[in-house]
Amino acid sequence: MLEMLIAAFILVIAVIGAYSAFSRIIVATSIISSRLTAAYLAQEGIEIIRNIRDANWLKGFEWDSGLDICSSGFGCEADYTTGAVNETTMLRSCMSPMGASLNIDAGDFYSYSSGSPTKFKRRIIVTRITPTATDVVLQVSVLINWEDRGESYNFTAEENLYDWHL
Repeated sequence: MLEMLIAAFILVIAVIGAYSAFSRIIVATSIISSRLTAAYLAQEGIEIIRNIRDANWLKGFEWDSGLDICSSGFGCEADYTTGAVNETTMLRSCMSPMGASLNIDAGDFYSYSSGSPTKFKRRIIVTRITPTATDVVLQVSVLINWEDRGESYNFTAEENLYDWHL
């Protein structure tokens, strides 16, 4: 009888340990998945600004035309658009220090306009840096914020853009 109780006790401890390990793995997987999504959303924010710069060159505008909205206040928000070079990407000022929530549509694209709300918020900040009297560098910082299981998380990506068209 004593052996049965000891065996049952060991079995219960093993099951509780396995359950605890699986629950931690599930939480960690969720956090890692969210960080990966945040990294992609941050990279997309940088690509949006890079595409605006390139479109400005192709249209004959100043390379940094229209990006000043991202350097004031809380930064800006922008949706990725596809299509021809003459398509305009609308930059909007952020109305809060965290940015607005991104939505995800039926095609699994993130935007501010349509779809189901997600936990991710994106803010794009463009800072003009002048290393020399003739050079101008735009530092693009994209901040992604989200909450998961009552905790706040942040992800930041930065890149410098240059006027290489000179």
